[in-house]
Amino acid sequence: MPYYDMMGWYPFMGFWMSLFGIVVLIITAYLIYRLIKGEKSVVPQETISKSTTDILDERYAKGELTREQYVQMKEDIDKVR
Repeated sequence: MPYYDMMGWYPFMGFWMSLFGIVVLIITAYLIYRLIKGEKSVVPQETISKSTTDILDERYAKGELTREQYVQMKEDIDKVR
């Protein structure tokens, strides 16, 4: 029975494995770059910059909260600060 080594089967296997490694490195570097330089948050900036009292004031202005709820939540927020 004849002996066939891997290089006889696939002469460019080393080349393709090296190319695969380079592609993996490029993709990894790109993902790290996007993580560092890209948009850091999916949440809109306006939501992040609002304070808790601003959000509470907006909810009260929209009518989502009664006066009693608003006053109680405002007191709770002031206790935490």
